[in-house]
Order: sequence, then structure tokens, then C-alpha cells
Amino acid sequence: MEFEFGVLFALFTLFLWGGGDFLIQRTTRQIGNWETVFLIGLFGTILLTPFVYQDVVRYLSAASIIAVLAVASIFGLVASLFDFESLKKGKIAAVEPILALEIPTVAVLSLIFLKEVLSLLELFLIAVIIIGLVLVSLRERNFKLLRSKGLEKGVILMTIAAILMGGTAFFVGYGSRITNPLFVNWFVAIIATVFMAAYLFFKGTLPRLVKNVLKSPKLVFTTCLFDNLAWISFAAAVLFIPITIAMTLSENFIAVAVLLGLIVNREMLRLHQKIGFVLALAGTVVLCLFI
Repeated sequence: MEFEFGVLFALFTLFLWGGGDFLIQRTTRQIGNWETVFLIGLFGTILLTPFVYQDVVRYLSAASIIAVLAVASIFGLVASLFDFESLKKGKIAAVEPILALEIPTVAVLSLIFLKEVLSLLELFLIAVIIIGLVLVSLRERNFKLLRSKGLEKGVILMTIAAILMGGTAFFVGYGSRITNPLFVNWFVAIIATVFMAAYLFFKGTLPRLVKNVLKSPKLVFTTCLFDNLAWISFAAAVLFIPITIAMTLSENFIAVAVLLGLIVNREMLRLHQKIGFVLALAGTVVLCLFI
């Protein structure tokens, strides 16, 4: 029964991350990367404080817990800036396949720190899903962009973002297990809020940020809600299933984004995308059945 809860939370994360990336792209283009990180962190701090304030002394009295949460916060903060910059550049169509690097990053960290060893079947299915995600995210224009001068920077940014996001996912998952899903996300949110607030204050852009938020309150609110709920859901998923499995299932938001493009924008899937979609879907279904 426990694995069913883990799968449900991971699939919920899938849809939240898929919608969240779309919203983050729009938000960063309107108000900026650092500002978006600050608002998401502030939203998470306000949202979660009533649920975790009683646990602050208990959890933060242990140096080992503080260390894990601090690393999760640093990874999350830096990863967000790289990820948001990649989305803001608008070349996500060319670098989407690189997001799959998050999965092996989580797998390696889980093996090193938690000794989580996956079965050969699980490893095979994860590999199938990764291949499927890469194929489904490769569009014809990807190959054209590969020959453009501007792609190198985008590839570097997304590669760094993917590896750091994988590290963030692992340490958030690890932190969730030694505290709880709400507390680890609150800690990460409050660190992001403090650092970003200091940066924006010294930069002198806080007044402008307030004006921009008032121009698009619904967009900002929805972006913050989706991103915070996604990470809470992911942190809950790893309580029931291995972190690598949770990450693999959640990473299918790439396929969901392509499917949304097909439905909303009436895009046509290429043959290799159809093959990739089938591989990702089949691998996910089988993985859910054999966890």
C-alpha cells in the first residue's frame, strides 16, 4: 500500500512540474529570475510556517540535519537560478533532452549516500524511460539549433541546471526522510527568501518588483503555488519509494509538456517522438507495477 502512495505523489509531482515550468517561463520573462526565486521562496515560507514552527527547535538542534538541509538549500537556490535562466532564454526546445540528466544524478547520489540499490529490472526500465524522454523531447528544430552559435551557452546552462536540480531533488528527498516533507521545503524556502531579499534590496529593485507583481498577480500566485506544491509532493513521494524511482516517474513531465503542445498548439509528433512517448509511457507503467 505504501508504494501506491509514493507513485501517486510522484505522478502528482509530474503534472505540477510540467505546469510549473510553463508558468515559470512566463514569470521570469516578466519579472526576472532572481525575483521569481524570491517570490517562490516567500510564498513557501508564508504557506508552510504555520505547519512547521513547532518542529524548528527539534530538527535544527541536530548538526547532521542542518547540514543536509543547508546543502539542499544551496543546491536548490543555485539550481533554480540556472534553470530559470535556461527557461528565460526561450531555447528549451533545443535543450529539453538534457533535463534527463537529473535522473542519473539522483541515482548516483542515492547509491553513495543512502546505499539505495535498484534491481536490474528497475535499472532497465529507468534506462528505457530516459531514452523515451530524450526522444520525445527532440523536435526537428533541435537539430537546426544544434548548428547555431547561441546554443552552446544554452546547453551549458541547462546541463548545469539539470545536474544541480538532480542534486536538489536528492537532498530534498533525503531531508524529507530525516525531518518531514513540509519542514525540508520550508527550510529551503526561507533560505531562498533571505538570500534573494538581501540581493534585491541592495540592487534596489524591490519597489519595481512590487509593481510587477501587481500587474500579474494571478500569474505570480499560480507559479508560486505550483512550484511549492510540486516540491512538497516530491518530498512526500520519497517517503514511500526510492528517491531515484520518484525522480524517474516525476521526470515524465517532459512527455506531458510535449503532449500539451500537441493538444493545445496542434503540433504534430514526429516518428521518433511517438516512439519516445511510447517508451516513456510503457516504462513508467511497468515500473509502477514492479516497484
